Amino acid sequence: MSTLQNFHDKEKCGTVPINVLVRSIAFIVQKTDKWDSLLGGLCAASGSEITPPIAVQVLKRIKKPDLAFGFFKWLDGSNGFDHDGLSYSAILKVLTKDAVVEHASAANDLLQRKIDLELEVTSLDFELLLQQWVRVKKLDMALELLEEMRSRGLEMSSASFNVLVGALLKSKHKNLGSELFYQMLDRNIDALDTRSFNIVMKFACIEGRTEDAIELASILKDRGFRPDLDSFNILIKGFCEKGDVVMICNLFKEMLDLEIKPDSYTVNLLIKELCKLGRPELGNNLFYHMRRVGWIDKKFVYAQLVESLCNYGWWLKALKIFVKMVRRGHHPKTDLYRNLVRRLCRGGRVREAFKLKELIAAKGFMPDNENYSALIEGVCLAGRMDMADKLLHEIRRRGLEADIHTLNNVLRGHCLKGNVTEALRLMEMIKQKGQKPDFRLCNWLMISAVKGGYVEEAMQVKNHIQTDQKDMNDETCVEPGNPTVYRNGCV
Repeated sequence: MSTLQNFHDKEKCGTVPINVLVRSIAFIVQKTDKWDSLLGGLCAASGSEITPPIAVQVLKRIKKPDLAFGFFKWLDGSNGFDHDGLSYSAILKVLTKDAVVEHASAANDLLQRKIDLELEVTSLDFELLLQQWVRVKKLDMALELLEEMRSRGLEMSSASFNVLVGALLKSKHKNLGSELFYQMLDRNIDALDTRSFNIVMKFACIEGRTEDAIELASILKDRGFRPDLDSFNILIKGFCEKGDVVMICNLFKEMLDLEIKPDSYTVNLLIKELCKLGRPELGNNLFYHMRRVGWIDKKFVYAQLVESLCNYGWWLKALKIFVKMVRRGHHPKTDLYRNLVRRLCRGGRVREAFKLKELIAAKGFMPDNENYSALIEGVCLAGRMDMADKLLHEIRRRGLEADIHTLNNVLRGHCLKGNVTEALRLMEMIKQKGQKPDFRLCNWLMISAVKGGYVEEAMQVKNHIQTDQKDMNDETCVEPGNPTVYRNGCV
């Protein structure tokens, strides 16, 4: 190997600037495997020598841990070169970037070697390795490292503490996680911060121990920390799981008193839970309160309230909020609109659904085809096929084209109502447009025609099926126990 003598001038290396030398060495290390000849030639040509400070800069530039470790060992074996504490710290930082067990083991050996050489060991050296042991799920190694850290009078930072405690609480060592937290709490160590409390509060809420979580929140404030948005979201979710409306409202009020603005997660939790508990009036009160303080003019707040009210049967309240949403200029998603229209129609509020269609048309928030499609689907679900047919005529009169999804919805509605003649007419219209009707509906229609005594019509449906499914050998819908209907649509 090359003989590398210590170079003591840290500002210059011969006639070559340090940054040029560092980039050149890093390039050779990463792009070639002829380090002896090329690095030796570089140093000879430039009148430079590799020193520990230069080695540190090179290690920082090497992205692959294996290459960096190889270069570190190459330097270690060079005559006249001795690593200092900074170069050990640099290679530790490179090796602990990922979550590879082999790299963690190599870093652990290097840390012990640094200790044995009586070089200065910092808290950061321990913490980098500790966090890597957590990432590779070797919590026993992380705990051993923590004990060694403490024996040297070193303490973890809040970031490392949070990583370790969070991992312990999620593992089979959850009791150790709680014990470690309360040890730090009793010792009044600076490693604790608001996030530390949040991690333990979240774990308590997941286990249903909301009283413990509230006690931790009180200690958090007594220790001079300020609860943040995550603190309140954790507590609100915990009490949502228990259905404690009073505590939910109290926490939200405290949150507002501290001037902590709720995010979409907070609002979604509150609205969904209040509606689920059959208290939509509280959801409305929350809505109007947020509007007064200027936080309501957000699309997601309207959308979540409408969705939750719909899902728990409060369609008219949902309609009222939806109309406000539209009038304030928020474009509703098509799925939200469709869901509301379906709920209104199924709940016997077809007239309100028609009025909503007119409002959407006036605002121009979605294409007319989608607007009509949503309403047609709703009236079909409500069994109002007379209205569905009128809407189809209205679409054609306006020069619009109903898509296959809309036509199949109407076809399904007629099949459910037993309107064989209308269903056959619609199926023929679909075929004339060059599209294919849903053949599950065709089979259903064929069975309905046979039951109703429409044998000739049933034969027409059978011919449609055979024409469009020549290559299909699968059995069609056969009604169990009905001797009239046989395989492949034969009647």
